[in-house]
Amino acid sequence: MVLHRRIVFLFGLLALCWRAGGSENEYDEHSLVKLHPKTSSHLEAIKDLDNPEHGVQILKRSRTFDDTTDLLVPANRVQYVQAFAATHNITHDVRENYERTLESPERTPRRRMLRGFNIFEYHSYAEMQEYLDVLANKCPNIVKLQTLGNSYQGRKVRLVKLSSNHNAGNPVIFIDAGIHAREWVAPAMAMYLIQRLAIDPDAAKDLNGVDWYILPVVNPDGYEFTRSSKANRLWRKTRSKNANCFGVDGNRNYGFKWAVSGVSKNPCDKETYAGPKPFSEPETQMVKNALMEYGKRIKLYVSLHAYGQYLVYPWGYTGDYLPREWKKLDSLARMVSTAVQAAGGKPFRVMSAGKWYPAAGGSDDFAFGVVGVPYSYTMELTDGYEFTYPERLLKTVLPQFFEGFRAFGTQIRREFSPSRHKRDE
Repeated sequence: MVLHRRIVFLFGLLALCWRAGGSENEYDEHSLVKLHPKTSSHLEAIKDLDNPEHGVQILKRSRTFDDTTDLLVPANRVQYVQAFAATHNITHDVRENYERTLESPERTPRRRMLRGFNIFEYHSYAEMQEYLDVLANKCPNIVKLQTLGNSYQGRKVRLVKLSSNHNAGNPVIFIDAGIHAREWVAPAMAMYLIQRLAIDPDAAKDLNGVDWYILPVVNPDGYEFTRSSKANRLWRKTRSKNANCFGVDGNRNYGFKWAVSGVSKNPCDKETYAGPKPFSEPETQMVKNALMEYGKRIKLYVSLHAYGQYLVYPWGYTGDYLPREWKKLDSLARMVSTAVQAAGGKPFRVMSAGKWYPAAGGSDDFAFGVVGVPYSYTMELTDGYEFTYPERLLKTVLPQFFEGFRAFGTQIRREFSPSRHKRDE
């Protein structure tokens, strides 16, 4: 009898440990509910869903009419959300069993290491770092790697510097990606940019008079956590320990208008916890230090995210007013959108980041408001598939987005390059 009780106790303890460590079934029986606002009153009503008492996870908020707010809803809250939508006369649709789209890459049978680095696939952080070493060795005159520091869990974070002449003091386009762990298409885009600029002869002109500094994964700990299991696929934050919970939303952690709007002060909030103080995370500290180090040369800052096909500019912390330079920011964004569309892609929705829902502590506001970067943007890549954008489509969309970055480069070259008087080749 004593042995039986001990076995029961041990199994109970193991079950408790498994629950504490996260369950593979965390998202089972969840539905994706898409709300389709048509009026200002719809948008106002939807804002109330930020309240945790509703028991839903907001994957994406509406920024304009006919742009969906996407909710991840457990089975026992679906009827509640449907009633909410009906009360406010908001059109909606429901996709059941959304967890089936969250397969982790470890479950795929392919052995990628045996066939080299395919730029049109999602890779582990270690694989990306190994490939950067390959490029730096293969193209030493173009590619240089700068270690910025270590992540919270000790992963080395490196900035990729691409230039046809590293001593020329050219204006810099600074791009980062992957501050939000689940947005896999953003690091994929950053790696594609690096590869094209480093080894594509046709892209050599894009290095003419402009240097490109690219940080492909700002939040490697969170990124690897999303790859570890299906249950973790939608993790957004860093992996630092705060109170009894983990992580900070890195894009609410920058020290400009920190925590004045659109943030949570609850360390256990899965989405928008701004951290205990500005730059509490080593990851955001590293970006800040790099921006400050090269600030006088940086003329364009772009933070890559997903999803929704948006290209937004400051201010993000408020929608009440715009910076004096907003027309220049808006004009360049629309040029980029036109270039992507001409390459066969979808146009971007262009606007001020804070127009519909202000969110303070973003990197684009910091780059613009503190560092003084003339052009600063957040680029939300892809529309559809939420955070599980299929690998099979990367071959189509990444080259389309690249043409948008070429448009960025053309403008920076014309406006700031020492050789701007020369005709673009």
